[in-house]
Amino acid sequence: MPKQDEQIQRKVEHLFLAEKYFTEESFTDFDGIRLLHDALPELNYRNIDLTTNILGYESNLPFYFNAITGGSKQSARFNMELSKLASTLGIPVSSGSMGVYLRIPDTADTFTPLRENNPDGFVMANVSAKVTPKQAKSAIDLLNANALQIHLNLIQEMAMPEGDRKFFWLDNIKKIVEEVKIPVIVKEVGFGMSNDSINKLINIGVKYIDISGFGGTDFAQIESARNHEIDLTYLDQFSLSTVESLIEAQPELKRVTIFASGGIRTPMDVVKAIRMGASGVGISGLVLHHLQKYSLEEATLFFESFAKQIQIIMAVIGAKNIDDIKKVPIIFDENLTNYSKQRKIDLPS
Repeated sequence: MPKQDEQIQRKVEHLFLAEKYFTEESFTDFDGIRLLHDALPELNYRNIDLTTNILGYESNLPFYFNAITGGSKQSARFNMELSKLASTLGIPVSSGSMGVYLRIPDTADTFTPLRENNPDGFVMANVSAKVTPKQAKSAIDLLNANALQIHLNLIQEMAMPEGDRKFFWLDNIKKIVEEVKIPVIVKEVGFGMSNDSINKLINIGVKYIDISGFGGTDFAQIESARNHEIDLTYLDQFSLSTVESLIEAQPELKRVTIFASGGIRTPMDVVKAIRMGASGVGISGLVLHHLQKYSLEEATLFFESFAKQIQIIMAVIGAKNIDDIKKVPIIFDENLTNYSKQRKIDLPS
């Protein structure tokens, strides 16, 4: 029996290790933020509006399913279920990295269920920062994608024994942004993004950024588990948490649309991320965990409850709609206050 392609095998290992290391606890720093309740909210809970404009799409909810998987037979199953779940909830969904498809076109059917089971939904294609504009368009065409994600994964690549070692990405990203006719989101893969990195992207014309902070799936840990030569788990010490990354984004909120992801575990995380300026919140590890451990029906019930809890939180803080969340009083603990002072960045007030 022929040996499975190395890149496809890596996708299989990622699924297994993501679940192995999944924890309900996250390290996003959202526990360092408090929102104050409104004792006189003057609203009807049943009229609270959760709809959110995400890249021109009216999403029923303020969160979306972020890049997860593709390339293997196991991936095909999860992409089918992800698309069905996204369709039921009326939210956007993204493919995992499509690099394997660009190299091995026969893997197309592990990605296409995202569109086949969600024909009228908002689907995002996902590629690396090294692909050509032509390759990016090929990924978009396969899914008839509404938007394109370009992922940045420096730390993952360095922890990966077979990873890239050349990182000249800015000019390439600029070309893709200029040539692709749909929205392009540049995102990290879970190590966060500094203000300097955000500004580099803005300066080449990027309008949408997913800061994807540390606190959820840890690719330094996953790749070190695959790397039998050296343990590079300590590379995650360079990471910025999801909240730290949102702090880093504060000075640029008027110049770029920010999305937040990385370790989102609870409805409260979603609300706090929006209060910090996120226009939408990406969930990946949590939904993958529920699809791996439970049935699609059980995952659907979980996320329907998840959405209802966001609505409950909004009632408690007096928010009639998503925009109202950004007006709620917010308090930061001393660690986050100290972080912002050292970085010379004002916290939202």
